[in-house]
Amino acid sequence: MKLLRKIRAFFRHKKLDAEMAEEMRHHLDAQMRRNLAAGMSLDEAHYAARRSFGGVEQIKERARDVRGFRWLGDFFQDLGYGARQLRRNPAFTVVAVLTLALGIGVNATILSTINDMILRPYIRNQSENLVALHTARVVGERTFRPFNYAEFTALRGATEIFSDVAAMQFAFSLVGSDDDVQRRLLCVVSQNYFSVLGVRPWRGRFFSAEEADPAARLPVTVASYDLWQRLGGREDFVGSPLRFDGVNYTVIGIAPAGFGGLHWSNGPDAWLPLGWSATMPGLWGQRSASRDLRDARNQVLQLFGDLRPGLTLDAARGRLAPLSAQLNAQAGAGKTEARELTLTPPSRFNLDLTWPADESAVAIYAVAAMGMTVTVLLVACLNVANMLFGRGIARQKEIAIRLCLGASRWRVVRQLLVEGLLLATLGGVAGLVLSRWANYLMLELTSQRSGAMVLHLRTTLDWPLLAGTFALCLLATVVVSLAPALRATRRNLVDDLKKQSGEPARTGRWNRFFSLRHGLVMTQIALSVALLFSASLLVHAVLNSENDRGFETEGRLVANLDYHLAKTPPEAVPLRQRALLTRAASLPGLEGAALASAVPFNFDTNWWRVFPVGAGAAGRGDEAHGDAGSTAVYLLVSHGYFATMGIPLLRGRDFTEAEALQSGGRRVVVIDDTLGRALFGEQDPLGRRVAFSQAEADGQHNVRELEIVGIVRSPREDAFQGNSPFRRIYRPFGQAPGGMTNTYLHVKLAPGAAVPAAIDTLRRELRTLDPQTPVLACEPLADFVGKNLNVWSVRLLATLFSLFGLIAVALAVVGVYGVKSYLVACRTREIGIRIAIGARRGDVLALFMKQSALQTAAGIFAGLVLALLTGQFLAKLLYRVSAFDPVALGGAAVLLAGVATLACALPALRATRINPTEALRAE
Repeated sequence: MKLLRKIRAFFRHKKLDAEMAEEMRHHLDAQMRRNLAAGMSLDEAHYAARRSFGGVEQIKERARDVRGFRWLGDFFQDLGYGARQLRRNPAFTVVAVLTLALGIGVNATILSTINDMILRPYIRNQSENLVALHTARVVGERTFRPFNYAEFTALRGATEIFSDVAAMQFAFSLVGSDDDVQRRLLCVVSQNYFSVLGVRPWRGRFFSAEEADPAARLPVTVASYDLWQRLGGREDFVGSPLRFDGVNYTVIGIAPAGFGGLHWSNGPDAWLPLGWSATMPGLWGQRSASRDLRDARNQVLQLFGDLRPGLTLDAARGRLAPLSAQLNAQAGAGKTEARELTLTPPSRFNLDLTWPADESAVAIYAVAAMGMTVTVLLVACLNVANMLFGRGIARQKEIAIRLCLGASRWRVVRQLLVEGLLLATLGGVAGLVLSRWANYLMLELTSQRSGAMVLHLRTTLDWPLLAGTFALCLLATVVVSLAPALRATRRNLVDDLKKQSGEPARTGRWNRFFSLRHGLVMTQIALSVALLFSASLLVHAVLNSENDRGFETEGRLVANLDYHLAKTPPEAVPLRQRALLTRAASLPGLEGAALASAVPFNFDTNWWRVFPVGAGAAGRGDEAHGDAGSTAVYLLVSHGYFATMGIPLLRGRDFTEAEALQSGGRRVVVIDDTLGRALFGEQDPLGRRVAFSQAEADGQHNVRELEIVGIVRSPREDAFQGNSPFRRIYRPFGQAPGGMTNTYLHVKLAPGAAVPAAIDTLRRELRTLDPQTPVLACEPLADFVGKNLNVWSVRLLATLFSLFGLIAVALAVVGVYGVKSYLVACRTREIGIRIAIGARRGDVLALFMKQSALQTAAGIFAGLVLALLTGQFLAKLLYRVSAFDPVALGGAAVLLAGVATLACALPALRATRINPTEALRAE
């Protein structure tokens, strides 16, 4: 040991002398040149240069300064050496980089999505003071409604609270020519809509005050950047016509790229001025007979505003009481119904700002997704760390020689850390490429499912993503490199110099079982079990939701027709719908047909406030009858709708043909069980009466009371535990004044009918029956529902989580196989001796498999405990799943046990085929 210390001291002193000599030479050369330039002779210049350099102490101080700034050069030296080491082991490098790329790429993809959904502002260039305005009932059920134009004007004048307030309302419109028509989302906005959001036009201009006046009907539009690109990105696009609902609009501007309004991703194709709301048949919330915005009954506007600078949201809420009283005192605002203003941050996902949206679950799911992806990264890092442990054992002679020659332990650790950083950086770059490819793929797939809306997801690199990826690389460096580096340098140098390369220093049974490498493998198995169990719960929630929707999609077709585009007179619409229903019901291969004003999992829902009438009601009425009631989705349907859709009829009956087709006669409705409980409590709603709180299209505010003749099950449209089903009320479409211009034809196929042939027949018959009315859709109902962005998002989430679990399993299998293969290689001599002295090959196989089985069982047990803890969290969020789901627990455990056993068996079988003679000769 004294000899080793002397060797280290010699090399340290030699290095210091070399640094001092190099520093002195550079200083003398520079000073000599300056002295000679000043006119000194050669001897004078040399003498002056030596005097200016100082004594020995100053030389040592300058040398220490040189060593202090030499770390950068040492880093690049380590980097070059590490690159050469990785190049000499291409198989190791490729496997390690790909493993880290999977882990980092998965995390970068989810980080990019979370940043786009939650972390970034609602819109580009948006201030932090944006708020959504709501008007809520004070007495009874706390429901919300849109604003009328007078209320919008009054709120714009509240300058003590708002810098400005803008109005908007969405509408579905038919975009394109008669030969190529699509239903797309438009947005009708006030003149200050874009200025409140703080955006400038990409090309052209935005609306003027004259164009946005409620009485103006100037056909101008602002197109989205995406629409401009889809139409070819022509330079002369501004000033050209666009056709919406059969009317030509002049494009006056193009919104900036990626702008979709207030929302995270969903946005309209174009914006129209507020004056055109009177001509839009598809406005959300349109309930009044009058389409004039100046009519106080026309409550269709969604409002958002910008708070005054320096005013917080809580302070603004404290100033709303006088403003609420002012709105309640306005004529037409509902004198018998007290309301109050509320302010909330705008929703990132809900297009309708009429009511506040609770988006707390979004953050919970984001945390869950990030937790799963970090687990995948941890499994990948543990895998690479195991590989580095094995590589460190293989390099123990090299490390021992470097330590003997004077290298400090920190110097060797730093070299190994730099190699780990190089691996993590290569993995991060590959993971970033994988992440961007995955983002583009998700955007392409999502765009195909976006239906009538434009998606504004970003696919460009941004600083948060780059910073997050760099942080993941640093994390991977520490996890995969630090522990192997510290262990590789904590050795007995004499023993390491004597041992053969790759031979383990400790061979005790317990040391083998509880070695760090095996501990990492068991940790990988445990994390993989938890990931698989979590993915199974999410898949079960999706399947439970799809199997428990309350309506059937198998063997059902849906066709969408819009009579407004054909400019069909309102009085002729019911006649055409009756003819359509009769023709569809007579087609061969069909068991039933029905009409409806809406279809599940679509955005064209109509919300009405329903109140109970008479004794036994759970409340006391509504504006004209009291203060109770409930908001429900309002649908117009034909007779046979519930049987065609497979919606269970719980009690009562369906509409008769006379009730559904004739405008006169008995006024009846069918409600779902959820609305029945909300209106009448535990009492039977059958035979009782309800009324609507809003005026219908005939202008009558107090309609006749409607009798409940049937109770159906409420369809469910989500996969989450916290979201309750919508309340629905169904009315015969023949009794609704004005009918329904946007019509959905639902068809039930006979058993064994060919779906493609039925679609072709149905589309051909629709065109023959009414050539003037375009068929916007004709497809299986399952495909129509599958195009819903929310449905697709949930399925995508389940797919991603399942993919994360499978990736973790694959990495765990690679880790198990790598450890066992290395163990077989290290114990080749021992196995040869065992076989030479009479051990059977079955004994050798059992030697490895017994240990592997125990380690796998330990990892699975720990994984099941972790899975149960995770299940307690997920069971509160997902629909009809249990934290103790035996199928999910058993499936995860069996899958991991099977693949881990297979990964162990392959090296063990290879060990049984070792030739004793060759094994001993090799040593």
